Amino acid sequence: MELTTKVGYRAEIDGLRAIAVLSVLAFHYGAPLPGGFTGVDVFFVISGFLITQILASEIAAGTFSVLGFYDRRMRRILPALLTMLGVVLLAGRFLLMPGDYASLAKSTASAAFGVSNFYFLDHTGYFDRAADFQPLLHTWSLAVEEQFYVVWPLLLLGLTMIGARFALAATLAAFVAIGCAGSIAYFGIEPKSAFYMALPRAWELGLGALLVFLPVLPRLIGELATVAGLALVAAGFHLVSSDNFPGAAALFPCLGAALVIWPCARPTLSGRLLGLLAPIGLISYSLYLWHWPIWVLFRTYIGNGMPDHTQAIVIAAASIIISAASYRYVEQPFRRRRWSAAQTVATGLAGIMAVFCASMYVDSSDGLPQRIPPTGLAMRSLAVMWDWPCQEMTIDTIPGAYCVFGAPWKGAKRKTLIWGDSHASHFAPVVDAINSDSERSFLVYAGCSAVLGDGNDIFPVGAPQYPDYCRRFHANGEKLLREDTAIDQVILTSNWLDLPVRIGNKDDAAFGLEAMRSALSKLANQTAMPQRRFILVGTVPELPLSVVECAHQLHSTLLRAPCAATIQRADERLIRKKTDFIDAMFVEVAKSAPNVSAVIPAERLCRNDTCEVSMDGEFLWRDGGHIRRNLRPQTRRDFAERIGLTAALADGRRDAAAQPGPASVQTR
Repeated sequence: MELTTKVGYRAEIDGLRAIAVLSVLAFHYGAPLPGGFTGVDVFFVISGFLITQILASEIAAGTFSVLGFYDRRMRRILPALLTMLGVVLLAGRFLLMPGDYASLAKSTASAAFGVSNFYFLDHTGYFDRAADFQPLLHTWSLAVEEQFYVVWPLLLLGLTMIGARFALAATLAAFVAIGCAGSIAYFGIEPKSAFYMALPRAWELGLGALLVFLPVLPRLIGELATVAGLALVAAGFHLVSSDNFPGAAALFPCLGAALVIWPCARPTLSGRLLGLLAPIGLISYSLYLWHWPIWVLFRTYIGNGMPDHTQAIVIAAASIIISAASYRYVEQPFRRRRWSAAQTVATGLAGIMAVFCASMYVDSSDGLPQRIPPTGLAMRSLAVMWDWPCQEMTIDTIPGAYCVFGAPWKGAKRKTLIWGDSHASHFAPVVDAINSDSERSFLVYAGCSAVLGDGNDIFPVGAPQYPDYCRRFHANGEKLLREDTAIDQVILTSNWLDLPVRIGNKDDAAFGLEAMRSALSKLANQTAMPQRRFILVGTVPELPLSVVECAHQLHSTLLRAPCAATIQRADERLIRKKTDFIDAMFVEVAKSAPNVSAVIPAERLCRNDTCEVSMDGEFLWRDGGHIRRNLRPQTRRDFAERIGLTAALADGRRDAAAQPGPASVQTR
């Protein structure tokens, strides 16, 4: 096997690393660089080139050793990574609530073993802590690289048996082309997996590997290639967004990086200029490791708000200083240490196990809840605040298992259907607390809003499986209402706020609002029965996350900046601005249909320039948009009374008892 390039230091590659890491930092720190995160893809191409160049050189010289390869990888990756993981895990002890601390421990263990991409694939969903507040989220890319390098050395060794450089390059080119096409296709099916998993990303590292076996470019062509490559990378920073990535958009950073890296016969002027950034490139690994947890933990300290410009600059400077120290005192000493490969591997595994054991101790103790006073234990985690026992049952009419409470569903004389998304689930305990009818059964039909699946195409961005699911869900809901005449109450509730601009994939709130009004009226008319009433429940006020975090902080002894968990004039107006136009539509629907009532939580909770966030000494919110399900029964009853839900349900029952006359219009 003949190589076209020799292994040697190229300052322009470190310059490209600097651009990549600074773009990621700028994106994470709130700079107007929508595609800054594509710097990670630039890293993938660089890594594929450098590692393959070393491996191919050793294979050609007959000095390749699997143990030697992993010796170098461990020296390069583990010291700085394990140091960062240990420090972040310790910092979480003082900053995080038990639930978040237990989650951090799990992600720490997965990062230590190089599988955090699997962890975050499964734990960045709807009811997990937001991705923006996962201190180790960025380690997914390290996991992708290491999983690639588990198989790549042996795979490359096998490919070299092809013999001729041209044949090997052609094989790699086919792998890259097929991998790229497959990744683009897979993105259309499973966008989240396409982002986090190693296989859909393998072509990016393979593209870097391919460059090792391509002919060296003449200087003039190399000059043009470098300029064109930098232009493509810069275009990716500005034109790519998370909505269309990876997919075909990954070609911007990957092809751009490849053009810059492609070896030239002589150094280029643009390459020399790029090399001026090499000092940042040298610390890019440590800077990538440290910049994100420092940012996230600082945001946690100030109550999950967004740092101002001055704070962001200070955090960026601190990240660079800490990264330089990590490079000088952690990375370099371990890379220069004269250990045998066996000693390195043994020491690396020992370090991994030490971090793993510390993480498992925190996780197995549920995030050390003893750090929190008794008054704060009910809010110690998202899971605890969502905890409310409800039996999941199957029913004859429709497929699936659903939360059923009150009397047994089958055979019940009176039934209430609570239909919606997660908001149906958070209202279920409230409805249960005010129910006094021992013969009434309640079914929580939670999955999709009642206006989803009605030909309006209101589906979450990046979730292509939702259209069919929600259409089936909606059809089954209508079927249940048509066939079960014992259902005399239907509570329709959802997070309505962003639906108007997502109907029909139109950014047109007026169009969407009219479509919602039509869909709700149609549902009420087509499934109407003489005794059946529909109760439209508006969205609860959506609180700034900083208010929620502050309330949790006030019930703990954590290290946090001073705060006040309240909604004052400006926030109250902002909240009402988001809810008023939908709430007005609900009132209009209720006035136009005698079997429909409207309950408007924001109208009742937000008055006199403030919004009520606590009752009976309990903070109501679980997160920015959901009520806690583990509130005390009396608090639930008071909450239902305050928003008008108690009166709406009582009026509906009186109207049903007074049939066959038409029910009067009620708005709450």
